[in-house]
Amino acid sequence: MLLQHLITFCRVVETGGFARAGALVGLSQPAVTRQIAALEAELGTPLLDRASRQLHVTPAGELVYQRARRIAQAVSALKEEVADLAHPDRGRVAIGTVTTVGLRLLPPILAAYKERFPRVQVQVKAGRTQETINRLLEGEIELAILPTPVSHPRLRTIPLMDDPVVLVCSPDRRAELPDPLPLAMLGEIDLISFQAPSRFRTFVDAMLEQHGVYPNVTMEFDSHEAVTLMVEAGFGCALVPASAVERELALGSLVRVEVEGMPPMARTTCLALRHPNLDWNPAAEHLYQMIIAHFGKKG
Repeated sequence: MLLQHLITFCRVVETGGFARAGALVGLSQPAVTRQIAALEAELGTPLLDRASRQLHVTPAGELVYQRARRIAQAVSALKEEVADLAHPDRGRVAIGTVTTVGLRLLPPILAAYKERFPRVQVQVKAGRTQETINRLLEGEIELAILPTPVSHPRLRTIPLMDDPVVLVCSPDRRAELPDPLPLAMLGEIDLISFQAPSRFRTFVDAMLEQHGVYPNVTMEFDSHEAVTLMVEAGFGCALVPASAVERELALGSLVRVEVEGMPPMARTTCLALRHPNLDWNPAAEHLYQMIIAHFGKKG
């Protein structure tokens, strides 16, 4: 089975025709037909249904198409990485992050990195925690910034910083509450929260339930940014990671509420990478070292 046959097959599926695919890969229509026939003979099954004027992909063809795309992408990435070895100041590095963590922590690190390595292409992919972990495991990214440690035989995590969970509200709402707020009142005041189920929500609820507190959640959102906006508007209080509201606390649009008797709650922001990281290029290694140095950690 030749790589070119897989690439040609992908172009046929994507363009819907042999002639159009041939124009993209620089082959005549008969040559494209021969390559597809050779691929079908190798696999022992039809990949395309040619019964009608319009080309249809068989179930086996759909499977081959999905796998062939990954193979072609992997080969292309391999060529880039080999070429990058001769140019350590070039290349590409991809980092994944949970949205809130990335928005707050990555900008200064990436700015310093781009200043030092301006010709390196940096890709940032944000998403939920599990989505980011999957991207790391599948090799779509080299590094990940996660809000909590993960345990996986193929991953290594390095703690970067503790991120305490704090109660915040608008200045007007703060004036209506006792100072400090008794822990039991957390079950009475209106709370705006990250939606359930989520790792953060599960963590906070479990900690509070251990102390007999069951939050009165009146609003739920799928991002800490949305939660923050609603708290600033005065609709309630929120338990959020301190890193998610640094700017708002500094500006005074939110204020911190001390809770008497509240158990210590903190998440540990971590750097995650595949282990062993045999496929790293210099660009990824440099970014890794800069993140470690930024947080004063040892790699």
